[in-house]
Amino acid sequence: MTEQGYFPPLTEDSKGIRDLMLIYTNYGVNWNLKDALSYVAYMDKNENQNRIKDWFFDSYLFLALMSNNKRAFDSPARATPAIKEDWQWWLDDLFRPGAQLSVFNEAYRVANEALPEKRKGKIYIMIPNPIAKITEFGEVNGENLDFSSQNPTEATRQRFKAVEWFVEAFMELYEKANFDHLDLAGFYWLEETIHENPGEDDLVRKVADYVHDMNLKFCWIPWFRAEGHHRWQEVGFDFCIHQPNYMFNDKVPLSRFEDVTSDAKKYYQGIEIEAFHKVMESKESRERFYDYLRAGVTYGYMKDAIHGYYQDSHIFAQSAYSDDPEIREIYDNVYKFVQGTWTESL
Repeated sequence: MTEQGYFPPLTEDSKGIRDLMLIYTNYGVNWNLKDALSYVAYMDKNENQNRIKDWFFDSYLFLALMSNNKRAFDSPARATPAIKEDWQWWLDDLFRPGAQLSVFNEAYRVANEALPEKRKGKIYIMIPNPIAKITEFGEVNGENLDFSSQNPTEATRQRFKAVEWFVEAFMELYEKANFDHLDLAGFYWLEETIHENPGEDDLVRKVADYVHDMNLKFCWIPWFRAEGHHRWQEVGFDFCIHQPNYMFNDKVPLSRFEDVTSDAKKYYQGIEIEAFHKVMESKESRERFYDYLRAGVTYGYMKDAIHGYYQDSHIFAQSAYSDDPEIREIYDNVYKFVQGTWTESL
């Protein structure tokens, strides 16, 4: 296969995005206006005052891994699989007044008042994985759904029915919310691998067609070399962002960036930037995080690729408002990377 190069920023296939910030709204995670504003706008720190200086991330992926019942939206490896009541809880939480989506809408209103160039935020929304082990999902249109059939046609039919219910419920809530500073760009397939479950490929294609019929985009962020990552276009995704998974394990060598960028250029993918709580705790972890930014210069993905940003939850907001210069520097350096002005290489 000839190399295609990175999936580039600002294409119609992604609805014109460049930097997709992952916003986790797991049970117990709350987003307020102050936190949201630090992602929507770059907050300049001067004499301990934070003020809006520039735009920051242009797009946001809202997703969750765990429900209020401590059930998993992605995989039974995490916890007991989420069922309909969990999916409904997440929808309700997403539209909670004064939190989640509404505070990002408000953050755009505030930033637009402060900045000369007017913008809206583009959002992607997770579709939970209708996990194949589930035998009692709940009732949808009079049918108690069971995803465990070994018949591919039947498994796809029932799993898709749950997805269709979820997307319709989301769209109804979204239209009612009337967010004037957010644009819905599309949906995201949460499960990070393409399983060999009966009918799995057909299910993803069917969901892709359904999303496309609404003139929206469908995206995916598989883990490093996850099953099916190389055939993302074949199953209907509009773009795919590849996870290096370098941050989380000190035993993963720096050569991981050579591997992930080689794959990304071969299969026309973007690259994910990954941080988690340890960057707040040790210089070693911060340096490991900065390797992602350095690799962006060395391997060209800082400017040439679309990016996703994983950060546990609120890491960059905590950095923005920190009085510790080394912690605050994380925020400033990510801004430089987004602007394409970060200069360090590996």
